[in-house]
Amino acid sequence: MRPGKITQTAWNRFIRKKIHKERSGTLFVPSPEENCSGIPAGPDGAVIWSDAAAVGDSPRTVWYAALQAAGNLAARGASPRGISLRILFPGDVPENMLSAAAEAAQDICGQTGTELTCFQGEVSSAVQRTVALAVSAGTTFCGGITGGMSPGQEILFCGYAGLEGTLRILDEAEEELAGRFVPGFLAQTRELWHELVMPDQIADICKERTAGGEPMVSAVRQIGSGGILAALWELADISGAGLEVSMEAMALKQETVEICEYYQINPYQMTSAGSYLVATDHAEELMHVLEKAGVRAGRLGIAKAQNARVITGGEEKRYLDRPAPDSLACWWEGRPFKNNTDKQEGIL
Repeated sequence: MRPGKITQTAWNRFIRKKIHKERSGTLFVPSPEENCSGIPAGPDGAVIWSDAAAVGDSPRTVWYAALQAAGNLAARGASPRGISLRILFPGDVPENMLSAAAEAAQDICGQTGTELTCFQGEVSSAVQRTVALAVSAGTTFCGGITGGMSPGQEILFCGYAGLEGTLRILDEAEEELAGRFVPGFLAQTRELWHELVMPDQIADICKERTAGGEPMVSAVRQIGSGGILAALWELADISGAGLEVSMEAMALKQETVEICEYYQINPYQMTSAGSYLVATDHAEELMHVLEKAGVRAGRLGIAKAQNARVITGGEEKRYLDRPAPDSLACWWEGRPFKNNTDKQEGIL
């Protein structure tokens, strides 16, 4: 199979027919696009949880796994309250990796306003790089769970395409990048994590209502594996709708452009946790709310009744392809495994 997330085709062919929803007490049906699970809790409430995984050699891998899990939860309209982490380490990782990973875990909990509810690690011969597995849980009321978009609704883009992947590449290959870019550029790039949209910011806008009491937000999708192009495809699939969006409105940081050009990878197909697609009938009003919350947002396009998924760019028009392999996963495919087994002290 190809790098990255299992394709929709493979999921539908090999997984869908093997699993069945046998109880009506769960909130979501397993699908290639569904990132959350949930159960009712009381007459109007619900408990929702989401998991995510991240792979890398940096202790910050833990940070991004937790960010993605909490962000998936917030995109469903739930407020993340706890994060549980399990980390699989290769046998050649030094013990100080534990301390650095725990520090990263505590930092992301502070950034997301959550509690670290569990932190476990184990050394496994099955992995050659650190694998961080995060689960985030929270609560909401059943009527506050976001769904799909409807024809005529505007699609907003919150955040920057490929930013998460850019930061993770910098974490993993800073010495290598230092041979191409000046220190000031790398320091500036490192600080771009402040531009990531935090889960509580998204959870808050999901609760916003118009003066007439209508929800401002219809659907929210965090941009994960496969980047913004995959997220658009998934949002259309979930909604049973088409769309027309502008490539020029897919905001990029110049640092992302430079680093992606250096490695010849596509930023629009790179994991972008901390960035979101939002469908709404109240774009102008919601843009003001997002601006006040410190979230960069722009109009990306509109949902359509027909199934066509169109991307415009200047005078050109093309159709959105099925999700491609994630650019960060492909970047990892070409990276050598670190070998620290040469009489290194303090091995886990």
